[in-house]
Amino acid sequence: MRVLTWNMFNVSSAPRAESSSAKKWKSFLEMKPDVAMLQEVNDMPGAVSECYHVKHVKASFLRGDKARFGTAVLARRETGWKIGPEVTWESEHDWVNRIQEEFPGWLVGRQVENGSGDRYMAVSVYSPAWPVWSKKYEEGKLPAICKILDGVDVTPVKLKAPYQRYLWFTEILWSLLKGATAGDGASKWIVAGDFNSSVLFDEPKDKGNGEIIARLNALRLFDCVFEHTEKHEPTYWAFRERKRYPPVHQLDYVYVSEPVLARLRDVALGGGLPEEDKWRSDHLPVVCDF
Repeated sequence: MRVLTWNMFNVSSAPRAESSSAKKWKSFLEMKPDVAMLQEVNDMPGAVSECYHVKHVKASFLRGDKARFGTAVLARRETGWKIGPEVTWESEHDWVNRIQEEFPGWLVGRQVENGSGDRYMAVSVYSPAWPVWSKKYEEGKLPAICKILDGVDVTPVKLKAPYQRYLWFTEILWSLLKGATAGDGASKWIVAGDFNSSVLFDEPKDKGNGEIIARLNALRLFDCVFEHTEKHEPTYWAFRERKRYPPVHQLDYVYVSEPVLARLRDVALGGGLPEEDKWRSDHLPVVCDF
């Protein structure tokens, strides 16, 4: 089984073969994942939907309007994979469930199944670079999310780190997974995507990025990149002032439950693509073979 996650950076269906989007989709098809979690996808070309079953959900901004991009789970037709119903997860906090229901497209969870009947809970994650909650939201500047969070104490879900003032989608994800069976030792979970979280963000002040990892580990979910390489590997490069800076931060993760981790064979940052194709997005594709 080959699993891929990739933030494809504003990719579209790309009718022109020479376009950046067309080249990214070509790279995607060359990597041949059985299960894929994609982020920042505007729409997909027919060549992809012919090869894959697709669940693609456009994201909803916290002010209430729809984004042009979305998050997707894909399952490869040729190898007998298919997409089933939504994963079963529910937070103990009603307001968390409302955020997931009323602001879809950031966390897309579907059951995927292969031709042998093996079933996995696949969650494609895009935790945006802006928070779900902060003090300014209490001032009524984002009415859609304020309607849900009015009078709500977010402390039980918010990170405990001393210098973390906000609530992020990583915490919504954790609360939903906590209410699921991810840590029961038997369920097969794959939770992968762009977390917009790096342990380097905790330097020099602890903002809780390590806490995000510890929380998921406590649910018996472990990042394949770290487990395979024993370190946090850079997956994102910054582009400022028309200059590309060397990658420093690992923002992309493939968390799996222990029954899946036990079968991990290899991890390839860049998906084995030629060097000129690896960085077509500002995020590297991460490919895990089981």
